[in-house]
Amino acid sequence: MNQDIAGISSNLDTTVKAQQFDKVVEAIIAGKYSWACVLMLRFAGYNPLHYIPYRTYNRLLKENSQTNRTKQQQSENIKMLKDSRPNYLEVVGKQKPESSQDISLKRCGVN
Repeated sequence: MNQDIAGISSNLDTTVKAQQFDKVVEAIIAGKYSWACVLMLRFAGYNPLHYIPYRTYNRLLKENSQTNRTKQQQSENIKMLKDSRPNYLEVVGKQKPESSQDISLKRCGVN
C-alpha cells in the first residue's frame, strides 16, 4: 500500500507554524481559496509553480501583495494615530473666576 515517492518523505518532516496556518485560514475565510492553496504549498516546502500555471501564480501574487500592502498601510496609519495622541490629560492652567467688582475696576482704569 505505501509507495515511496521521491521528494515526499523529505517534505513530511516540515511542520506549518501557527502564524503560517493563521494566514491560510484568513485566506480561506476571505474566500481566496487559490491563494490558500499557494500558501499551503509554500509553507509545506513545495514550489507552487510545479502545480499551477505561471500566469495564475503571478496574478495571485499581484492581487495578494496589493492586499497585504493595503493592510500594512492601514495598520501603520492606525499606529501613527495612536502614537500621536497623548496618553494623559494636560491641565493648561486654572484661572480663578474674576469677581464683578474686579472687572468694573479694570474698565475704569483703576487698579
